[in-house]
Amino acid sequence: MDKESLLELKSEIEQAKASVSSLRGKHEYVLQSLVDQFGCATIAEAESKSKKLEKAIGKLDTAIETATAELEEKYELTTQEEEE
Repeated sequence: MDKESLLELKSEIEQAKASVSSLRGKHEYVLQSLVDQFGCATIAEAESKSKKLEKAIGKLDTAIETATAELEEKYELTTQEEEE
């Protein structure tokens, strides 16, 4: 390798080191945010909590839809679209 190739390689290595450092900082920030905002110490914990919350939201959606349908039926509520 000539001097120019070595200097170019050195520059690429320095850029890669800077990128790695930046990514590590972002990773640490995300992990700290998980702890602060959601009480999760790891990404796996956050994923587990997310799945549980999604299930809870699904159950609430179903309950709301059921209650809405029951109220519409009980009070004979319809929208204009349904009447047409």
